[in-house]
Amino acid sequence: MLSRMQVQIRRISTSSAFLVGMALYGLIGFLVGIGLVVVAGLEVPAGTEPSFVERMGVWAIVIVPLGFGLGAGFATAIAAALYNTVTSVTGGLRVELRSARAPRRKAKSDDDSSASSREE
Repeated sequence: MLSRMQVQIRRISTSSAFLVGMALYGLIGFLVGIGLVVVAGLEVPAGTEPSFVERMGVWAIVIVPLGFGLGAGFATAIAAALYNTVTSVTGGLRVELRSARAPRRKAKSDDDSSASSREE
């Protein structure tokens, strides 16, 4: 039987929340930037002014991830600071953890019997 343990998350590091938010949303921003580059690659009809996205072009791969990453990094750091403030009143989140069971190993007799049944 698996053993269960309840833990309580009382504090979240604002610097690690910033880094996680920045990394996750920076990656999302990179994907959005690639999409913007594809859109910017479409031809502009003659006689029209190119849009901001079309002018930005390949720079979208650099600018959008930085904007997404920094914005989300600060947002997650602020959320972590607010969480830390609220936990002084509420006590924090309770999480139930259980220990992982090691995978069951085959007994040597199991291997021998399966090999003999294949030969027949």
